[in-house]
Amino acid sequence: MKKIYLIAVVLTTAFFGCQDDDYDAPNSFYDVGLYHSLGQQALEINIYDYITFANLSQNYSHHEWTIGEGNFFIEGPFTFRDSSSLYETRIINPGDTTSTDKTINVYFKKSGLQKVRMFNIFDEYVAFRGFQNGSAYTMEAEEINGKWVIDTTLTVKVYDTIVPEIEVRQANVLLDLESTDTIYVEAGDTLEFTDKTTIGEPTTRFWWARTFPTEGAEPETVASGNQEVANLVFKKLGTFQAGITVSRSGENIPADSDRLIISRPVKVIPSSQPFVLTGNINEQEDETIKIPFNGEFAPFFNKESFFEVKVNDIVFNIESVSINADDSTFLDIKLTEPIYRPDVITVTLLDGSGIESTDTRTPVSFTDVPVNMHDVNLLPIGVQGAEDFGFQGSDSWGIHGDNKGTVEVSSEQASTGSYSIKATIVPGEANVQPAAVLSQPIILDPDANYIFKYKRYIKPGSVVSPTARSGFFFIQNWTQQGWTNYSNGTEQQGVWNEFTITWKQSQPISQIMFRAIIDGNSASDAVIYYDDFYLVKEELRP
Repeated sequence: MKKIYLIAVVLTTAFFGCQDDDYDAPNSFYDVGLYHSLGQQALEINIYDYITFANLSQNYSHHEWTIGEGNFFIEGPFTFRDSSSLYETRIINPGDTTSTDKTINVYFKKSGLQKVRMFNIFDEYVAFRGFQNGSAYTMEAEEINGKWVIDTTLTVKVYDTIVPEIEVRQANVLLDLESTDTIYVEAGDTLEFTDKTTIGEPTTRFWWARTFPTEGAEPETVASGNQEVANLVFKKLGTFQAGITVSRSGENIPADSDRLIISRPVKVIPSSQPFVLTGNINEQEDETIKIPFNGEFAPFFNKESFFEVKVNDIVFNIESVSINADDSTFLDIKLTEPIYRPDVITVTLLDGSGIESTDTRTPVSFTDVPVNMHDVNLLPIGVQGAEDFGFQGSDSWGIHGDNKGTVEVSSEQASTGSYSIKATIVPGEANVQPAAVLSQPIILDPDANYIFKYKRYIKPGSVVSPTARSGFFFIQNWTQQGWTNYSNGTEQQGVWNEFTITWKQSQPISQIMFRAIIDGNSASDAVIYYDDFYLVKEELRP
């Protein structure tokens, strides 16, 4: 059963007298109050649900509830298991929009902003203090013809049932979703799905294409996405069912969801396009070389001799070539020897391998395609640049306590993304000092070197004193690193210049503070931007 929460009960009758012995005890006790079954939650519910309202007022001479047309009074009691089918049978006097009952159950069958009005008349002054949609408010009774009137209206947001509405396009042609004809898609091609749902105010969606459900077997999802406009790639041959699940959720928002299954099956047929490398070849964290193609591979074995991998222009032995376990449009290559970050690697696929796609295409050979090496930045995202707008506490840039100049986040210049750290110094100021506090210290290998990189941009027209310098402190040990003096004031302005620091440190890094500008003569008048901070453990091939 729905819980009933008291939201306002306020004693409001005032008594006045000059002396204690002039006091006359009142014959009546007047107050006004109201509760509803959502308590202090926002008045937001799903359509075909109800809310209980109760008038707690005492000694009123007249009382009346009014609701909007299309909604109904219903007779309780109810349990949490009850549904709209029961509510329909409990409607009281269909069409009535007023009631003099102290307690009412309002069954909302109309979506949008719905009104529930409580109108009370008293012989004495009263005031109502209420709580609605997260805010407190006070309403004093209005005197009308010698009576005191409380006239308050609560607004209930009623969410409609979600009704999914979508469009599907193939090669920019809008498809007829009323038809049941099969949609034919070549392997590796896409269909464009657009969510146009508005009824029910959804907050999320999930597109899916899957094998048709069968008894005793879970459907296999072959493509999915959650964008408003999603281009789903169909790689696997077969006939599939496609659709969308649209949902509404959020704090204090009544949940709802609905699923729409497209009436037209999607049949993926062999592609007429060449079976080719598509996208970049990337090294993974586990030193696997991952090669993407525009179709799925049929199983194969012992094809290592048809691939050639060069590391720093030297052919390395291949341990294995296999189809990626999670996505069969990728090939995985493992070498017999370790890979190091500075390595330059290329991959070649020779003709005659006998490897085929699942739709019987032969992969097109390629020669010496470069591999993007796996990289890692040990700094938190908010410290790598200023894209989180900085100055948000830990894991972002802020101002060191000894700062004299101006430190801010700026969109005026950026090496990567849209923002950078802007350091401004004017004559008479000795320094500009940004700093970042890390929520989790970076633990360093005391036997290894570390590489720290950053970029800076001097605004054209800046005057940088020959004595001005820049340098970093990697705290906890406060060791000064990477001091530069702006080339005695001759560093090229108007371009992003990259700087590299290599050092060894045994203590963890819990903070990074840098003197963007420190000027012993306090003569600089400059604006300098910083971006693309990068920290990594140095790797060197033995």
